[in-house]
Amino acid sequence: MIDLTDITVLIVDDDEDALEVFTAALEQSGAYVLKAGTARDALTIIMTIRVNAILSDLAMPGEDGLWLVQQLRRLKHDKGGSIPAIAVTERRDRYNAERVIDLGFKAFLTKPVDPFNLARTVASLVGR
Repeated sequence: MIDLTDITVLIVDDDEDALEVFTAALEQSGAYVLKAGTARDALTIIMTIRVNAILSDLAMPGEDGLWLVQQLRRLKHDKGGSIPAIAVTERRDRYNAERVIDLGFKAFLTKPVDPFNLARTVASLVGR
């Protein structure tokens, strides 16, 4: 089993069902999960709470996951600018994985996401 004890993951998705599925998968591995329904809410959380990793949907109304990671990468290292972010989407045809990585994400996953693969990806990004 993958151990994410003492790891805080921020999940950003406008789909409540996706938030619940991702939360269950990560909590099973011991992660503490924070949830945001919008990219703006996520940015507020990042500014106030120490987060070890971010899982963000790419396609959301208003500011999307790409906007969020662009804002994140503008922050100083000690203010959250280096938090590893995982992009997730059900629209793999709409997003190029290499471009998404070039824009600042550290990993790219396609919905539906395998729970074990999600936990393993988070673990690898936080050095577990």
